[in-house]
Amino acid sequence: METPVGRALLRLTGVSLVLVVATALLAPRQPNITYDRAIVVPVLVVCAALAWFGRVPGALKNRWVPVGVAVVGGAVATGLGLALRYDFGWDARVMLEMARSLHAGRMLGDGEYEYLSLYPNNIPLLVIDRFGVEVAAALGLAPVAVLITLTGVCVAVTLYAAHLLVVPVAGRGAALFTQLVVAALVGTSPWLSVPYTDYYAMPFVVGGVALAAAAWRRPGWVARLTLGGLAVAAIAVAYVVKTTPAVVIVALVAVAMVRLADDWSTARARVLIPAGLAAAVTFLGLSAALTTGAAAATGLDTDRIAPDVTPPVVWWLANGMNEQVNASGDVQYGTYRRDMVQAIEGRTPAEMREYARTFIGDRWDERGPLGMLEFYASKAAWNWGDGMFWAWGEGPDSQPERVVPGDPLAAAVNEVNGLHGRWYPVRAAAAQGLWLAVLLVAGVGLLRRGPARREVLILAVTVLGIAAFTILFQGRSRYLFAFVPVVVALAAVSRSRLDLGSLRRFRRPQRLGR
Repeated sequence: METPVGRALLRLTGVSLVLVVATALLAPRQPNITYDRAIVVPVLVVCAALAWFGRVPGALKNRWVPVGVAVVGGAVATGLGLALRYDFGWDARVMLEMARSLHAGRMLGDGEYEYLSLYPNNIPLLVIDRFGVEVAAALGLAPVAVLITLTGVCVAVTLYAAHLLVVPVAGRGAALFTQLVVAALVGTSPWLSVPYTDYYAMPFVVGGVALAAAAWRRPGWVARLTLGGLAVAAIAVAYVVKTTPAVVIVALVAVAMVRLADDWSTARARVLIPAGLAAAVTFLGLSAALTTGAAAATGLDTDRIAPDVTPPVVWWLANGMNEQVNASGDVQYGTYRRDMVQAIEGRTPAEMREYARTFIGDRWDERGPLGMLEFYASKAAWNWGDGMFWAWGEGPDSQPERVVPGDPLAAAVNEVNGLHGRWYPVRAAAAQGLWLAVLLVAGVGLLRRGPARREVLILAVTVLGIAAFTILFQGRSRYLFAFVPVVVALAAVSRSRLDLGSLRRFRRPQRLGR
């Protein structure tokens, strides 16, 4: 039976998603490309209609189809990523160059260690990049080719994990829809050509949620503890690779507390409270161990990584409150600002915190409570209204000379997936329509559905968690990318079939007797 707090959380998630769709259609906060409504709206309508009225043929509802979709999806993702290799910049390039230097036996300089001190969260990426460089050297390949292939493997695992998450709750048809939509949004993205943390964390995010949901369903404490422990471990790995998956463990603990608040009993409290504490403590312990192990595995001189240089949490909160206009005249909300990084260079942690608190106070004084509410609403619409998830938006990646196709296949892929390709605006608009359809189906489903299973609540609270993260802290729509399979799964398990008969507003009046 659906409980009051759980029902409120589901309704809050549903209303938020529907509002994002309405804003994206009526008054979009443009990310890094302008979308054509003439393409977005028809694609949205068709995709939503398929979700609400479509049926999967029985022949496709067997156990081998999900495996085939995962394998083919991973292979296609690898091929697309390799075809569109380009000269990416920003953190992805910095970390790959460090990995090459370490492999060659060169010592990193002061500049590299200053970077790692500022962004120690990228050290696990250095481990992955160094692995790619080592394998590439052994096979005589380019490191990027190895890392893109690893990305394709992550896509394949993600697709199958999405199936495992959805099929017990909504059946094989919905699970297949989930796989295909995730493949379209994730497995064909231009991000495939950039070896970065989003794809590496993705299978652990959706896999961790799937394991946690399985732990809720399984009878017997041995099975529950085993699956729960694996879920926490997967989420810890995802968090170490990329910070944002921390919201998943918070969501799982929150769901346990919601269950307790809605249906209190001493016996239940004796189980749920220790379980929640154990999950949190285990997560923190595993995360710390994995972080320490990653630093040791890189071969870095860890004594040269200065912890006092790392910005405090309040600075990331302050950074999330900035507003700037890009070269195209579009407003960007709470994204990276170089001047805010420069402002804390050479400062002590206390001075960084004071700078951040002053920045936050100034923004409140300028905007006031209503202005801050409007800012965060616009920021949510800006982040969640991007079906391309900030593709080509980092560093100098958007410059035309970054992509130089080397063969006819690469040239063809560039025409569709390259920012300056002939068909990219159409492709981006179609992806936008599909993404908004996912949000609409999820939102309407959460508002229409009756009593929800715990798995639905886990997914909904996870979505609320990443929404809160992207609203409060520095970020852009790329920060949502690792959670796309979770959002699609939420749409699949919460969708309600629309009954056309129930939508009739007028019925033939009955004839009254005299």
